[in-house]
Amino acid sequence: MSTPLLLVDELCTVAQAATADLMLETESGTLVPARVIPGFLDEDEPKPGKPPDDTLPVPFLIVRYLTSEDTGQGGTATVKFIATTYSKHGQGWRDPLELLERIRQGLLKNRTVAKKFWLEFPIKCEMPEDRPWPYSVAWMTTNWTIAQPIEEVDYGDEYFKD
Repeated sequence: MSTPLLLVDELCTVAQAATADLMLETESGTLVPARVIPGFLDEDEPKPGKPPDDTLPVPFLIVRYLTSEDTGQGGTATVKFIATTYSKHGQGWRDPLELLERIRQGLLKNRTVAKKFWLEFPIKCEMPEDRPWPYSVAWMTTNWTIAQPIEEVDYGDEYFKD
């Protein structure tokens, strides 16, 4: 498995642990923790005999790989956390920010994830100026130092002859 995929999976675990006790409203009015989803919402085609699910699994938090770059100094990856919540109450815009803040605090307390990835600065959180009420969304962009493989050089047997 590639390094960016491992990073996304590890960040999903961190996000789940950081937000597990935060209960958020669903469209049916129940309270549940946010579902943590790697990458994108499920894009599978509906299965025969199973009707498509027309509702979003709100609340949810997507952990999405954006970019990676290798330079002579090392490798980096950018990962975005996208929080989407639902609330018909007047302060529902606070919920995605609370999700992201819990993750941010958890990451800052332990900037090394899975003994492999190092959180770099800046961490950037954003929220759009408008929202599609009763849904709210906010996102946090993070940058990570990731490992680069060690170059393997074949010098051939001729260099090691006596």
